[in-house]
Amino acid sequence: MKKVSIIPSLLTTCNFFCGMLAMIFVMREQFLYAAEAVCVAMLFDFVDGQVARAKGMTTRFGIEYDTLADMLSFGLVPTFMGYAMVLSGMGRFGIGIAFLYAVCAALRLARYNAQVHREERKHFTGLPTPAAAGLICSVIVLARRYDIHFLVTLLPFLMLALSCLMVSTLRYPAFQGASARQKKPFLNLVSIVVTASIIVSYPEACFFLLFAAYAASGILAHFRFRTCTAWIRSVLLTEPLPEDAENP
Repeated sequence: MKKVSIIPSLLTTCNFFCGMLAMIFVMREQFLYAAEAVCVAMLFDFVDGQVARAKGMTTRFGIEYDTLADMLSFGLVPTFMGYAMVLSGMGRFGIGIAFLYAVCAALRLARYNAQVHREERKHFTGLPTPAAAGLICSVIVLARRYDIHFLVTLLPFLMLALSCLMVSTLRYPAFQGASARQKKPFLNLVSIVVTASIIVSYPEACFFLLFAAYAASGILAHFRFRTCTAWIRSVLLTEPLPEDAENP
């Protein structure tokens, strides 16, 4: 067995702890705290991957451990949160939506593990589970902070849509490569500072918009690609018009 990377594993443990804490908050019906705990778990999940890749400490053990933590924090917690808030009042249909979301999250994580050595650094195949959970939690935080209660009633439709996106073949940016940071580092720094300032000023709305935009980006990119491909094929494959034989 290869050596276990301590620092990435500790960060993954923090992710797991936040998932457990969020589950406890769900059982206590403290859904706002549960959603915020999932957001913190998402931060640890992002950092442990960055540290493991930067230090060359990526191991099979770390990948499997990270998957288990992700399944708890981004698969099971959003499922039970959605069920406790709105799906429980929908009978068997609500149970079906909860089951579908949990299964699609598990399938998404299993597919990533199966393709981890072939996964491109520039994109993910299917919506990542942290992004799906982040969108659900941002809706809950937005609804609770600003008393927009009708947003909670949209959770069943949102969970159905996210389930489909997670197991789809749409491509989503991965933000894992270092090339983007090496190009124009000063402009990247300015962008990060400006973005952070806006998020600190309006965190609930900004997180919702960021997650919604990311979830929509794969759909928009797909249709844009399909439109461009169809246009190119129509130009290149159209047969020339036959010459008029009855020219005077």
